[in-house]
Amino acid sequence: MPLQLQEIDPETDFPALARCLFESYENPPQKFFHVFFPIHGAGDKAREDAIEEAATRLKLWHTHDPSSYWQKVVDTETGKIAGGALWNIHKENPFANPPAVPVTWFPEGGSRRFVEKALQNHNAPRSRAAQRPHVYLFIIFTHPDYRRKGVGQQFMDWGMKKADELGYDFFLDSTPYGRPLYEANDFVYIEENVNIPKTDNPDDQWKEVEEKVGPFTFWLMWRPVGGKYEEGKTIKPWEK
Repeated sequence: MPLQLQEIDPETDFPALARCLFESYENPPQKFFHVFFPIHGAGDKAREDAIEEAATRLKLWHTHDPSSYWQKVVDTETGKIAGGALWNIHKENPFANPPAVPVTWFPEGGSRRFVEKALQNHNAPRSRAAQRPHVYLFIIFTHPDYRRKGVGQQFMDWGMKKADELGYDFFLDSTPYGRPLYEANDFVYIEENVNIPKTDNPDDQWKEVEEKVGPFTFWLMWRPVGGKYEEGKTIKPWEK
């Protein structure tokens, strides 16, 4: 089962990437996934519609974001996508003039306002720490059939090499499931981010998404240029 890291073909790969993404985050289920890629309704058709919407949106984001760089790991014996990663290679401070990203994947109303607030909360730690060019790992996933076969490490090896070539810090937001991979690659914890969107007047739509998602936690993690961090010696750029 040779597993090969490849750049994606943006004209053909997003449907398969989106399906692999869903199958990865559904096993085991991770509630926060609903914030980014919801299934509206029940049954197989609702899920298929959600995967199709995700593929269309991911392609649109990629097309309109010059920092976007997608990769896949492919099982070269079967042609199946074993995993994917979306990188943002920011050559300028992305928080100086951040573009508006409308939450089109939720209908107008309380559910959309909940997700807008959740995304603000999610980005807040990095917006404080990464006010400079940097590499950001936005999305990473491995299909359940290919776990513990080095798929995630292939992505990490590429990202660390790219960050060092550019002389950039490397940031990511880790889920509980991702932490062992990042810890093994000597990433440093910056901030725990417990995401609990708040509003003074939650309507039924807000409450429905809130109940489905609940509080969810990410950890902002950082790898300095060159990867060598020494407590008390390595300068944290955001503390200068």
